[in-house]
Amino acid sequence: MGLKGPYPLCEVSFRVQPASMGVYILSRNGTVASYVGRSDSDLQQRIVSSASEGRYVAFWFDYATSPMDAYKYESELYHKYDPPDNQAHPAVPPNADWRCPIPSCHWS
Repeated sequence: MGLKGPYPLCEVSFRVQPASMGVYILSRNGTVASYVGRSDSDLQQRIVSSASEGRYVAFWFDYATSPMDAYKYESELYHKYDPPDNQAHPAVPPNADWRCPIPSCHWS
């Protein structure tokens, strides 16, 4: 796995496959992570939706092979970058009992 980018937000539809699972980072300046997120169903749509909520100019992304992989990847990015626009730790999907992969996290 490896994040692709940064790309300008206007390139989301050219860079990201629709109806795919994955993670993303949004940035206000193109170099620093401002928000970390994921989609378990449509990464392209989720990036566009999240980007509309802030003054973001760039994004990074990567695909995941399952919702669990996407959650773990998002959690790792969340702890690595501590993005200021994330209000809370990444959420576990309903009816899943997954734990954060970071041992020092209270969600682990």
